[in-house]
Amino acid sequence: MRCAVCGSERLSALGELTSGNRIGDQRFLRLAFPRTGIFRPRPSYDACFARACLDCGALIPFLGASARQQLNAEADSLSDVDSSY
Repeated sequence: MRCAVCGSERLSALGELTSGNRIGDQRFLRLAFPRTGIFRPRPSYDACFARACLDCGALIPFLGASARQQLNAEADSLSDVDSSY
């Protein structure tokens, strides 16, 4: 595995990724997509693990097993967010 930023192979061990916000269920960083319908919640997936590059310091987040399975099941129905803002 290599760092996506600098290409280094020097990555840390896998660690738990937290946002520092422990209020409610917003403990992890979340990958979110636009709503698929007016009254439907935004599809979102918790990234609860990460590795850090030991050369440039970039953080590489990973989804947990259940979030990855859910994302795989719903991937075809997801759309890109509007990145024009």
